[in-house]
Amino acid sequence: MHIWRKTQLISSALSIFLFTAIKAQNTWNQMADFAGMARIGAVGFSINHKGYLGLGSDNADFMKDFWEYDPTANTWSQKADFGGAARDFAVGFAIGTLGYVGTGNGTGDNKDDFWQYDPASNTWTQKADFGGGKRYAATGFSIGNKGYLGTGYNDGSILKKDFYEYDPSTDTWTKKANVGGVGRWYAVSFVIGEKGYIGTARTSDPLYENDLWEYEPLTDTWTQKATMPGANRLGASAFSIGVKGYVVGGKDTQNDVTLSEMYEYNPLTDSWTQKTDLAGLTRYHAAAFAIANKGYIGTGEHSDGIYLNDFWEYTPDCETPGGLITTNIKSVSAKVNWSAVALAQKYSVRYRKTGTMPWIKTTALSNFKKLTGLTPSTQYDWSVKSVCDTANNVSSDWSASQNFTTKPLKLDGGDGTEVSLEIYPNPFAASTTVSFSLPENSRVTIGLFDLSGRKVKTLLDEYLEAGSYEIPMNDISAAGVYLIRFKNADEEIIRKMIIE
Repeated sequence: MHIWRKTQLISSALSIFLFTAIKAQNTWNQMADFAGMARIGAVGFSINHKGYLGLGSDNADFMKDFWEYDPTANTWSQKADFGGAARDFAVGFAIGTLGYVGTGNGTGDNKDDFWQYDPASNTWTQKADFGGGKRYAATGFSIGNKGYLGTGYNDGSILKKDFYEYDPSTDTWTKKANVGGVGRWYAVSFVIGEKGYIGTARTSDPLYENDLWEYEPLTDTWTQKATMPGANRLGASAFSIGVKGYVVGGKDTQNDVTLSEMYEYNPLTDSWTQKTDLAGLTRYHAAAFAIANKGYIGTGEHSDGIYLNDFWEYTPDCETPGGLITTNIKSVSAKVNWSAVALAQKYSVRYRKTGTMPWIKTTALSNFKKLTGLTPSTQYDWSVKSVCDTANNVSSDWSASQNFTTKPLKLDGGDGTEVSLEIYPNPFAASTTVSFSLPENSRVTIGLFDLSGRKVKTLLDEYLEAGSYEIPMNDISAAGVYLIRFKNADEEIIRKMIIE
């Protein structure tokens, strides 16, 4: 990656009018039933805005069929059967544009084989066996270009807490630090940003846990986080959306109760919030994944012998922006800023002279807006809300109002230079250029993120002098929608980037 300095090389809802937005959030909607047989212990993951679900078992048989879900069409398509033997309670995750499935329980033995799925060719390729040995009811996830797998059980052995990293570029496994806490099986896992989380499960002492452990791959360390509320459970399901993790369902085996409650984990505050219960029947051992800003869960067991094939979509809260601040205040203009909301497609900004009506409204595509045409020496109020679904007018509440006072006209020296960030062309297929300018020296980080908030790559992390810069992007990721995030000491700017 080279950086060039220009100076060198130069859910169906009705729209409500009267400016009132729909709050269709924190809700479950039933989608098309999973097209395969009802089952437990399936795997689920997503690649390029499609979901994948397969394997598992019912009362009679282990399974190896594999299915693709298209959320736009709300349809299921059968894909090539899994390349290994039929099994349940395997681990599945995606790294980039490829899926990976391994371990599990099948006829005659537990498994340690590991397979790669390519959606483009609809083929399975066997890879190096999992480095920790045979097991089932393990858990795993991916961070960046690496996969991680650990915990679980092998018949006759103690519950496991070992943990391994998979590198697809070398097809090798490397042992990492053991998962925190005690050995466990039927745990959940999810990823937020560049950190992984493992929690809940059946353990040896006590019998069940609701603990949560955070994994930092850069330091290979585990840190215990806040315990999830509710009954201790096994066989729950989990996914992450934006910067939040979600744990849903499971079974309180000590009281023989299957569950439908869902909890949201916020890593910024290390806290849990109960959200809307999963609609439909209670369940455990279900499969789950996230696509863009929606969570999905399906299959599982309701009670002994009652297996499910229904499928549900979760729409999270559209969060109200925080961190409001006003900068670059001039006599006739000001720049209003706020913290970016991961699920926001755009923002609505309103402002007015203090004590007057009505509000003037405008739209922002990033987490700032320059207000112009203001009156000198005048106090203004402003607030902002997130718009998370433009098509259905789903938005957050308005933030609390902030105020600022414009400068006298005689003191205004002009609007000056501000940070800018542009991507051109956009959308694009082969290459594009990220351009930005700095009004003063500062350390700049620019990262490429997917819509779940997971960093795909770092484009820049340097201390730069004031000026204009360009970053050519030729090493293109898979087709899809991404976010470019610019950050320095004073600004955080997010732009949407579409690769066709």
